[in-house]
Amino acid sequence: MTSPATISALRSVGGLTIVAGTLVIAAGAGAWYTVTKQLCDEKITVPGNAPILAGKPVQGPVTAYVEALVIKSNAERGAGGRTFADISDALRGVDGSSDEARELRNQSSALSTAASLRTSLMTSVLAYGVSAFAAGLGVFFVVVGSRLRRADGE
Repeated sequence: MTSPATISALRSVGGLTIVAGTLVIAAGAGAWYTVTKQLCDEKITVPGNAPILAGKPVQGPVTAYVEALVIKSNAERGAGGRTFADISDALRGVDGSSDEARELRNQSSALSTAASLRTSLMTSVLAYGVSAFAAGLGVFFVVVGSRLRRADGE
C-alpha cells in the first residue's frame, strides 16, 4: 500500500501536469491559428497546374506544401530545367552585355524569388508540424496528469 503522503504528492504532480499540458495545447493551437491567419491574409490560391487541390485557398499545411511544389516546378520549367549552378556556369561563358546573359540573369532572379517563396511556405508547413506536435504532447500530459490525479494507493 502506498502512503497517504505519496498519494498526495502524485495527485499534486498530476494536477501540475494537467496544467502544463493545457498550456502546451493552447500554445500549439495558438501557433496553428497564427500560421493559418497569416497564410489566409496572403490570399494565395493553389494554381490550376497543381497535382491536387487546384483552386483551393492556401490556408493549411497541405495546401502550403502543394503550392511550394507548384512554385518549384514552375521555376524549374521557366529556367529550362537549369539550376543556379547551371546558370552561373553559363553566365561565365557569355558576354555580360548580351541578350543571352540578360536572359540568364532573369532566369536566375526568377529561381531566387521562387526559392524564397518556397522557403516561406515550407517554413509554414514546418510550423504546422511543430504546433501539432506541441498540442499532441499537451494531450499526453493531460492524460498522464489525469491518471496521476486518480492515484488511490492500491
